[in-house]
Amino acid sequence: MNKTFDKKLGVIPVISKKGYCKFKLKVKPEHLNHGGIVHGGVLASLCDIALAASLTNSLQKDEWCVTAELSIYFLSPAFPTDMLFVYGKLIRRGNTLAFVEGGVETKDKRKIVRAHGIWVIKSKLSRRMKKSSHSATTRVYQ
Repeated sequence: MNKTFDKKLGVIPVISKKGYCKFKLKVKPEHLNHGGIVHGGVLASLCDIALAASLTNSLQKDEWCVTAELSIYFLSPAFPTDMLFVYGKLIRRGNTLAFVEGGVETKDKRKIVRAHGIWVIKSKLSRRMKKSSHSATTRVYQ
Protein backbone atom coordinates (compact mmCIF):
# COMPACT_ATOMS: atom_id res chain seq x y z
CA MET A 1 0.00 0.00 0.00
CA ASN A 2 1.39 3.40 -1.00
CA LYS A 3 1.55 6.18 1.54
CA THR A 4 -0.10 9.38 0.40
CA PHE A 5 1.84 12.65 0.53
CA ASP A 6 0.15 13.86 3.72
CA LYS A 7 1.14 10.64 5.52
CA LYS A 8 4.74 10.91 4.29
CA LEU A 9 4.84 14.50 5.51
CA GLY A 10 3.69 13.33 8.95
CA VAL A 11 0.29 15.04 9.05
CA ILE A 12 -2.04 13.71 11.77
CA PRO A 13 -5.83 14.32 11.70
CA VAL A 14 -7.25 16.11 14.75
CA ILE A 15 -10.79 17.13 13.70
CA SER A 16 -12.69 16.23 10.55
CA LYS A 17 -16.28 17.28 9.96
CA LYS A 18 -18.33 18.66 7.09
CA GLY A 19 -16.78 21.95 5.98
CA TYR A 20 -13.97 21.99 8.55
CA CYS A 21 -10.87 20.04 9.46
CA LYS A 22 -7.76 20.37 11.56
CA PHE A 23 -4.46 18.50 11.39
CA LYS A 24 -1.22 18.64 13.35
CA LEU A 25 2.41 18.21 12.42
CA LYS A 26 5.37 17.77 14.75
CA VAL A 27 8.24 19.55 13.03
CA LYS A 28 11.09 17.18 12.08
CA PRO A 29 14.57 17.95 10.72
CA GLU A 30 13.46 17.04 7.17
CA HIS A 31 10.85 19.85 7.30
CA LEU A 32 13.52 22.54 7.74
CA ASN A 33 15.20 24.76 5.17
CA HIS A 34 18.89 25.68 5.18
CA GLY A 35 18.16 28.54 7.58
CA GLY A 36 16.87 26.15 10.24
CA ILE A 37 13.18 27.11 10.06
CA VAL A 38 10.27 25.20 8.53
CA HIS A 39 10.44 25.29 4.73
CA GLY A 40 7.77 27.39 3.03
CA GLY A 41 6.88 24.46 0.80
CA VAL A 42 6.00 22.38 3.86
CA LEU A 43 3.75 25.17 5.16
CA ALA A 44 2.09 25.60 1.75
CA SER A 45 1.57 21.84 1.50
CA LEU A 46 -0.06 21.78 4.94
CA CYS A 47 -2.49 24.47 3.81
CA ASP A 48 -3.26 22.64 0.56
CA ILE A 49 -3.99 19.44 2.51
CA ALA A 50 -6.23 21.10 5.12
CA LEU A 51 -8.13 23.38 2.76
CA ALA A 52 -8.82 20.50 0.38
CA ALA A 53 -9.93 18.27 3.26
CA SER A 54 -12.44 20.87 4.43
CA LEU A 55 -14.07 20.58 1.01
CA THR A 56 -13.75 16.83 0.50
CA ASN A 57 -15.68 16.33 3.75
CA SER A 58 -18.70 17.85 1.99
CA LEU A 59 -18.43 16.22 -1.45
CA GLN A 60 -20.89 13.67 -2.77
CA LYS A 61 -19.62 10.15 -3.48
CA ASP A 62 -19.52 10.85 -7.23
CA GLU A 63 -17.48 14.07 -6.87
CA TRP A 64 -13.79 14.88 -6.59
CA CYS A 65 -11.89 18.16 -6.39
CA VAL A 66 -8.60 19.72 -7.35
CA THR A 67 -6.81 22.93 -6.33
CA ALA A 68 -7.25 25.74 -8.87
CA GLU A 69 -5.69 28.54 -6.83
CA LEU A 70 -3.91 28.69 -3.49
CA SER A 71 -2.73 31.95 -1.92
CA ILE A 72 -0.32 31.77 0.99
CA TYR A 73 0.67 34.58 3.36
CA PHE A 74 3.74 33.79 5.44
CA LEU A 75 3.33 35.72 8.70
CA SER A 76 5.93 34.27 11.04
CA PRO A 77 8.62 31.57 10.95
CA ALA A 78 7.97 28.10 12.36
CA PHE A 79 10.80 26.59 14.38
CA PRO A 80 12.11 23.04 14.93
CA THR A 81 10.53 22.83 18.39
CA ASP A 82 7.04 23.83 17.19
CA MET A 83 3.97 21.63 17.03
CA LEU A 84 2.01 23.01 14.08
CA PHE A 85 -1.76 22.98 13.70
CA VAL A 86 -3.31 23.58 10.30
CA TYR A 87 -6.99 24.07 9.66
CA GLY A 88 -9.25 24.46 6.67
CA LYS A 89 -12.73 25.93 6.51
CA LEU A 90 -15.18 25.78 3.61
CA ILE A 91 -16.50 29.31 3.03
CA ARG A 92 -18.74 28.84 -0.01
CA ARG A 93 -19.49 25.96 -2.30
CA GLY A 94 -21.13 26.11 -5.71
CA ASN A 95 -21.71 23.41 -8.33
CA THR A 96 -18.22 23.63 -9.82
CA LEU A 97 -16.18 25.90 -7.51
CA ALA A 98 -15.52 26.08 -3.79
CA PHE A 99 -13.87 28.83 -1.75
CA VAL A 100 -11.88 27.80 1.29
CA GLU A 101 -9.63 29.44 3.84
CA GLY A 102 -7.38 28.36 6.65
CA GLY A 103 -3.97 28.65 8.14
CA VAL A 104 -1.18 27.29 10.25
CA GLU A 105 -0.54 28.20 13.87
CA THR A 106 1.51 26.90 16.76
CA LYS A 107 0.18 25.24 19.91
CA ASP A 108 0.34 28.63 21.66
CA LYS A 109 -1.76 30.21 18.83
CA ARG A 110 1.12 32.06 17.11
CA LYS A 111 -0.02 32.66 13.52
CA ILE A 112 2.44 31.21 11.00
CA VAL A 113 0.49 31.21 7.73
CA ARG A 114 -2.86 32.41 6.42
CA ALA A 115 -4.23 30.85 3.24
CA HIS A 116 -7.23 30.94 0.96
CA GLY A 117 -8.00 29.19 -2.25
CA ILE A 118 -10.39 28.04 -4.93
CA TRP A 119 -11.05 24.38 -5.69
CA VAL A 120 -12.70 22.97 -8.80
CA ILE A 121 -15.39 20.37 -8.15
CA LYS A 122 -15.79 17.67 -10.77
CA SER A 123 -18.11 14.75 -11.17
CA LYS A 124 -16.33 11.42 -11.49
CA LEU A 125 -18.94 10.55 -14.09
CA SER A 126 -18.20 13.69 -16.13
CA ARG A 127 -14.53 12.77 -16.18
CA ARG A 128 -15.37 9.39 -17.69
CA MET A 129 -17.85 10.95 -20.09
CA LYS A 130 -15.24 13.49 -21.20
CA LYS A 131 -12.77 10.68 -21.88
CA SER A 132 -15.28 8.72 -23.96
CA SER A 133 -16.44 11.85 -25.84
CA HIS A 134 -12.79 12.67 -26.58
CA SER A 135 -12.42 9.19 -28.08
CA ALA A 136 -15.51 9.77 -30.22
CA THR A 137 -14.15 13.15 -31.38
CA THR A 138 -10.81 11.57 -32.22
CA ARG A 139 -12.55 8.92 -34.33
CA VAL A 140 -14.51 11.59 -36.24
CA TYR A 141 -11.37 13.53 -37.17
CA GLN A 142 -9.23 10.54 -38.14
